Amino acid sequence: MVDRRRCLVLVPLALLASGCASATPAPIFAAASPSTESAPMMDAAVPSGSPFVAVDGRDLRACADGECEVLVRTGDQIPNDGGAGPLAVTVQAGKVGLAPASGGMGGAVSGPPGMVHQINRQVIVVVAVQGGEGIIRLSKK
Repeated sequence: MVDRRRCLVLVPLALLASGCASATPAPIFAAASPSTESAPMMDAAVPSGSPFVAVDGRDLRACADGECEVLVRTGDQIPNDGGAGPLAVTVQAGKVGLAPASGGMGGAVSGPPGMVHQINRQVIVVVAVQGGEGIIRLSKK
């Protein structure tokens, strides 16, 4: 007969030891981790003291094709044909929130700098937040 206490100790140890063979740990949430393709999108937030500027400045129309990096404020409406549709913006408490401009809650996202979210084929990155302004980057996947 097998000693149950020994199995309770040995089985978890064997599982733990087999997991140590990997040189690089696998991400816990594989779907949430960026692929090699989107790694450039994970630029760090703007360090303090750096200019708070976006590639396309405040030109929200630059997002019409679904590819842009813009400075946003609460109340902005971003035209967007990249997959997520037109977006309404809120900036508060160190986060940028984006929701469908049509007013529906489907597809609404909110996050701090570094947040990456995908809606359909549209990738949304919160690059930085400072006071009542944020920088977001939109791209197509």
